[in-house]
Amino acid sequence: MADERARQAAEVCAVVVNWNGWRDTVACLESLFALRDAPLRVVVCDNGSTDDSRGELARHLAALCSGWSHAPGEPGFAAPYAAEDNAVIGVHLLPLPRNLGYAGGANAGIEWARRNGSPRGFWILNNDVEAQPGALRALLAAHASVPRAGICGSVLLDWDAPQRVQAVAGVFRRWLGVGWHETRMPMDGSALCLDVDYPVGASMYVDTGYLDDVGPMDPGYFLYCEEMDWAERGRQAGYRALVAPASRLRHKEGASTGSRGGVRHKSLLSERHGVVSRLRITRKFWPHYLPVVWSSLVLVIADRLLHGETARAGLVLRLMFHPSLWLRAGGMLVRDPRKSP
Repeated sequence: MADERARQAAEVCAVVVNWNGWRDTVACLESLFALRDAPLRVVVCDNGSTDDSRGELARHLAALCSGWSHAPGEPGFAAPYAAEDNAVIGVHLLPLPRNLGYAGGANAGIEWARRNGSPRGFWILNNDVEAQPGALRALLAAHASVPRAGICGSVLLDWDAPQRVQAVAGVFRRWLGVGWHETRMPMDGSALCLDVDYPVGASMYVDTGYLDDVGPMDPGYFLYCEEMDWAERGRQAGYRALVAPASRLRHKEGASTGSRGGVRHKSLLSERHGVVSRLRITRKFWPHYLPVVWSSLVLVIADRLLHGETARAGLVLRLMFHPSLWLRAGGMLVRDPRKSP
């Protein structure tokens, strides 16, 4: 009994958010099952998929967990008691009634896991990543090395050319409301962790203390800026946002949003939420920059028109002149976090 309690206290819960992308999610799960970094429980949140994700995920999980015990009435599996301690020891498929966005889906998985267990921390993952060997071990080591460690992220590698770094961390320019990916690795290869503006949200680790003090991600960001918001709230509470350079994952950037291939291939969904989140986070934390950020969207419209993307240009214009479309981003009224509700 004491050994079982000790194992539960060491568990990490990986939360993988799926939306109409079961093939990518299966590849992600297979990479997690290959890790031997720590006792790992996995919650797969199906974010109201409209394809056959739920059935396919249940089928593939049954194959991955062949011989494991099955919880009656639940799409979940538990490893035999004799399973290796530093491996996946349980999986649960959590179907959500509608698409809650990335933050909302991840929050639902975290909430479920905390109701049904006591993990020491949570590894929040895009479904379109593939963990490289030692990815979780490096995250945990970096997080443990820093006092008041908050969100700790990973280095993302290009899916098609994994020798190329896709993102080390996010750099955020408050006066423009824009973040972009830093791709240069630190010169000192021995660094265990790096202080950053924010870790890229495709791979983030937080412990339960951070969740208790800072709270979950703000579900008002349906897409984009949720990790910057989370990191900024943590900073205001005295936590540090970090990246573990030795933690590596391959990433199909934009697979879930239909925006692979850069700005010229953005979907309307991606365009809309990029603008909404940009305005929302500025108003929330740095309202004195809001006129500058709002005005800079004129340049976005000009760029879209220059490239013949009239639908995207019209969408940005509508968002600029209809604040109601972004003041209530994701159904949550935007307010200054320094003021009482």
